[in-house]
Amino acid sequence: MHMFFTVSDFVPTKWSTAEEKAAFGNNLLHFMMTGFLADRFTEKLYTRLSMCFGHIAHYVECAIMRSNDVNTT
Repeated sequence: MHMFFTVSDFVPTKWSTAEEKAAFGNNLLHFMMTGFLADRFTEKLYTRLSMCFGHIAHYVECAIMRSNDVNTT
């Protein structure tokens, strides 16, 4: 996986380390750049998305499931 962000791009807070922030950014961009593949939408990515953007992560999860249903039928 390509690393778009490094630890030095972020400032740690009491809620999240710079390492966690860089990993989230890299995982999110990797998920997006690989065409929103369902197997790349992990529980960890979902949890962080929902903490950052609220209900939008739930919408993305449902959209992925619907698109997979369309592709398999």
